[in-house]
Amino acid sequence: MTELKYINKEDNKNLQIKDLITLGLYTILLILVMAIGIGISTLLTSVIFGGKVYFATYTSITAALVCGSVYSLIFNKINKNMAIFIMIAIIGIFMTVSGHSVVGGVALIIAAVLAEIAFRYGSEYLSYLFFNLGNIGIILPMFFMKDSYIKHLQNRNYSDEKINLVMSSTDMKTFIFIVIFTIIFSIIGTYLGRKLYFKNFNKAGL
Repeated sequence: MTELKYINKEDNKNLQIKDLITLGLYTILLILVMAIGIGISTLLTSVIFGGKVYFATYTSITAALVCGSVYSLIFNKINKNMAIFIMIAIIGIFMTVSGHSVVGGVALIIAAVLAEIAFRYGSEYLSYLFFNLGNIGIILPMFFMKDSYIKHLQNRNYSDEKINLVMSSTDMKTFIFIVIFTIIFSIIGTYLGRKLYFKNFNKAGL
């Protein structure tokens, strides 16, 4: 006679319909918070550099700081296999269809795989770090595919003046600065995000 076993739904790591709905809402929230990060980057570059530096160059740094709380919601609240991968992949597709280079979308898909692996090992810090490093993929053509990126900007009807602004800070020192501070702010963002989640969101049942 076959033994019947009770299945604890909380231990089920497969995504359910309700999880996909929640994931969709949290992904939209994450994109909105990323937009706030872009706004912060725009403000800071305007104040610090007097508008002489293209704001998008540094968005991975500010996004890493402000998105940690929403990422922690997805990581800890949904807590299901493929949730992290699907969320980052959606963002990668969104970035590509919104006019960014295909390279950025590919970088985010790779980041999605690595972040999902880190999730399955239970490392939120590493998972969030991979996500933010994937965001750097959006600006990779600025540094390593300059000619094709300039053509990309021209196809988007950027003026010569704006193209010069975009390409004015694409030296290797700037790229290294972005990578280092994205890593630092990812760690800080994860710490703050986890603190906010376990202190407030978790208690509120979010």
